[in-house]
Amino acid sequence: MYTNFHSHCTFCDGRESMEEFVKFAIAKGLKKYGFSSHAPIPFHTSWTMNADDYPDYEKEFYRLKQKYSPQIELYLGLEIDYIPQCTSAKSDFFSDKKLDYAIGSVHYLDPLSDGSFWSIDGPYEEFETGINELFNGDIEAATARYYEVLTEMLYCGGFDIVGHFDKITMHGSRFASFDIHAGWYKQLVYDFLKVAVKKKYLIEVNTKAFITKGITYPDNAFFPLLKELDIPVIVNSDCHYPDKITAGFPEAYAALNNAGIKEVYQLSGAGWEPVNIRTLI
Repeated sequence: MYTNFHSHCTFCDGRESMEEFVKFAIAKGLKKYGFSSHAPIPFHTSWTMNADDYPDYEKEFYRLKQKYSPQIELYLGLEIDYIPQCTSAKSDFFSDKKLDYAIGSVHYLDPLSDGSFWSIDGPYEEFETGINELFNGDIEAATARYYEVLTEMLYCGGFDIVGHFDKITMHGSRFASFDIHAGWYKQLVYDFLKVAVKKKYLIEVNTKAFITKGITYPDNAFFPLLKELDIPVIVNSDCHYPDKITAGFPEAYAALNNAGIKEVYQLSGAGWEPVNIRTLI
């Protein structure tokens, strides 16, 4: 039984309403589904929820939870950004929110000269600007800083799932000296995951880019390391379109199984529970 706990609807940058996603989830046979709109951050973007819209987000979620309760279990979450010296899951905004779970992600790093925060997940031109301005064109230094910020997020806490932890590869791979198989890069990943183990986070295998690029975040080259470190894994699609709710799932589960990973995690009323991966392939 597939589940998906990373999804975006029209309360942030998703392309359909909450209810459309629920209908598609039911049609695809899911019995559990979670909403994780991009949480508000302290400056305006085109892709995060507005703080004033959160009450409506919560209200619509509970309406759908009751309406569709005979068919599917729905869970309320947020994808919360960690931005150094700016915002985190421990920010005041989240202190009174009754979430079932939260995803911690890094999309921004340090401020640029114009005062805006450098995005590692926007257009490539913005990414390149940050590399040049903040790191003198050194992709290795930028990547080290990215993993440093990710690790800060782990220590800060306040969330359950680490979202797409190697997302910097999306644009970083366009640089000649960037190589996920290089020793310097593998060491950054290893050191980061060791902290994730210590702090007991779930690591997301994110399939959003599988259909278009044939990759997951993290790259499947790191699945054996997830096995070696005995890291709890959850598979999510990070869907922004309802028909992509389970996109890449068969391939991701098969690759995890081939790496020797025997369990993935799903949320229930009792908390996060392991499920035998062979029941999903």
